[in-house]
Amino acid sequence: MKTRFWLLYVLPIFLILVFVAIMASGAFLKKPFGNDDRLLESVQMLEKQVEGQNWAEAKTQINYALQAWDKIVNRIQFSVERESIYDILGTLARMKGGVAAQDDKAIMEEIYYFYVLWDNLGD
Repeated sequence: MKTRFWLLYVLPIFLILVFVAIMASGAFLKKPFGNDDRLLESVQMLEKQVEGQNWAEAKTQINYALQAWDKIVNRIQFSVERESIYDILGTLARMKGGVAAQDDKAIMEEIYYFYVLWDNLGD
């Protein structure tokens, strides 16, 4: 009788609570957990490098940002819409292309679009 109670009531309720917690954790999981996943700070630094026309540093920043995004995606993939993940990846890729072409206007457009995507990620 006790086993049946656990299987019929406690286990399903526990699993539902776990799934809800995973689905609602996107805003928390996008925050940096170490020194190698500081994506927002990296994009902010990239903005400063582009404004100063420092293309060597900008290239370093965008490469770091892409690596940081790879780490963040692994954490948020179950709690964020797939479309949001693709949008941010596309924005970072366009930033990398803009750095390679040294097109400051295109990069700045993508940076501000990234800020909007980042603010809405996990909400």
